[in-house]
Amino acid sequence: MIRTLMTKFFHLTLFFATLLGGSSCLFAQVIETELKQSQEAITVDQRLVGNVGAQAKREGVILDVPQLFVYYRDYSPAYHLSGFRPTMTKELDLVVDDHRIERSMVKLERLVERAYYPDQTPLAVSDLPAASLYVVFYTKADCAQCAQTETVLRQWLETRDQPISLMLIGVDAD
Repeated sequence: MIRTLMTKFFHLTLFFATLLGGSSCLFAQVIETELKQSQEAITVDQRLVGNVGAQAKREGVILDVPQLFVYYRDYSPAYHLSGFRPTMTKELDLVVDDHRIERSMVKLERLVERAYYPDQTPLAVSDLPAASLYVVFYTKADCAQCAQTETVLRQWLETRDQPISLMLIGVDAD
């Protein structure tokens, strides 16, 4: 309840700031960051067996792509999708618009600590830009389902009226 009120307050604040002459670029602004999954994390993940989807959701183990994670501005988990579903955008709208929280999902900190910038510089949660939503999308080269999911994801992001941080994490081995 409190989180829902906080989110609505944030949206109203942005709306009125724009009306009063603030920057309209706050709306639908997507800050994109390209990252790599650390080689150590890839190696550790490849040794694990079991239910890949459940491990990805709860532990951040990425064996199969695409994997999509969505978090709110307070880093609380909102949505996880393993693979692609045609209903993805409807599900995202329902979850995000109602500010639903996914209780059994990996913490954003865990995903961020396993990712690096292409120049091998580590990333920390404190380095993330301020945003209403944090979207973490795992992909790899030559993955048709990844490309399909990314296309639909980008279309959905264009419909949002809030600042969003999009982290594209490649899991290709170096």
